[in-house]
Amino acid sequence: MRNAGYEPDNITHSQLVFGLCKAKRLDEACEVLDKMEELGCTPDIKTWTILIQGHCVANEVDKALFLFAKMMEREIDADADLLDVLINGFISQSRIDGAYQLFVELINKARIRPWQATYKNLIDKLLGVRKLDEAMELLRLMKKQNYPAYPEPFVQHISRFGTVHDASEFLKALSVKDYPTISAYVYVLESFFKEGRHSEAKDLLYKCPHHIRQHPKVSVLFG
Repeated sequence: MRNAGYEPDNITHSQLVFGLCKAKRLDEACEVLDKMEELGCTPDIKTWTILIQGHCVANEVDKALFLFAKMMEREIDADADLLDVLINGFISQSRIDGAYQLFVELINKARIRPWQATYKNLIDKLLGVRKLDEAMELLRLMKKQNYPAYPEPFVQHISRFGTVHDASEFLKALSVKDYPTISAYVYVLESFFKEGRHSEAKDLLYKCPHHIRQHPKVSVLFG
């Protein structure tokens, strides 16, 4: 292409990097980016993401992190796509704590707004290894970033393994203004009943605001 008088651009280089990664020729893919920089063609976020994803898919997550750090040194801002790639890389190696730490760090430091699907995926994996506090922190971050609540996995987890305190903290995290909706309370209380944890349901009821305890839907549950 260059011999014909055309200078390859980022799109062309990205396609080359993608092909090399797919063929598991990762070192050659890295060399493409080095060559781009030598020629004054600065790799963009898409090219870096393709390279980092190639390493994650090849189970080279630590090398992917090294490349990510190299990208950040060049003052290229990470985005939601790249964050999703990195989180999936950690999860593929069952490094759930590492995924959580990276996720929170990039939200706080790089001001990334992750995809809703990335939030949900990481919450599911955290709850799968009994990391309720960390999952709750992500639920709060979702709320701050104006995403809809994702209550289902929390209710399933808390009704099986959680305490009344866990349920109370979860309901606080769902709060709209002062209190969560009545349906949120009913959902949690019903789940405790379904798991045969009637005493926990009663203890949670006593912690509920008066207007919740007196609501007809709640009264039916404890009828």
